[in-house]
Amino acid sequence: MRLFIVIRLSLLLSIAVFPVFIKAQEKMISPAKMNSIKLIDLAGKESRINLSKAVVFVFLSPECPLCKNYLPGLVKLKNSNKDINFYGIIPGTSYSLKEINELKNEYGINFDLLTDKEKRLSKYLGATTTPEVFLINKMGAITYSGLIDNWSSALGQKRLVITEKYLEQAIKDLLDGKQTFKKTIPVGCLINDI
Repeated sequence: MRLFIVIRLSLLLSIAVFPVFIKAQEKMISPAKMNSIKLIDLAGKESRINLSKAVVFVFLSPECPLCKNYLPGLVKLKNSNKDINFYGIIPGTSYSLKEINELKNEYGINFDLLTDKEKRLSKYLGATTTPEVFLINKMGAITYSGLIDNWSSALGQKRLVITEKYLEQAIKDLLDGKQTFKKTIPVGCLINDI
């Protein structure tokens, strides 16, 4: 009788845990898929994402005021996290390489800026807004996506004091070996179809 109860409890537990496992798998990226996505660097050449270590993708727009406000902080975050590859992704065809280079020079951006002209990376990750960030560990799991912090609470509304540094905390958790996942809803300029 005890064996029957143990087997039944094990079966119920496995059924309860199985959906969690499936959800975790939905948050994985495929290196093969990532390598098939054509991105263009500021020299106009095709570029690939280096997935040998954790990656932060920051979706940006050169004309989005919120993106520009966040750039100095992103540069500092990159400087203090050398073990993570940062990529600024500019989706669509609205901006020339000259405009993107001017943004890089004006804000001293110290990470690669790549254009996603066909928005394949944007669609693959589910990016909808600029600025929007994705933190991916070296195993390919998306451990954080959404806001950089809680400074902007809605379009045109900003807090006086930042109380939650979402991306910074997610990076710290990742580097400390914590297995966490968090998602916030980004605020900013919508990625359009152009």
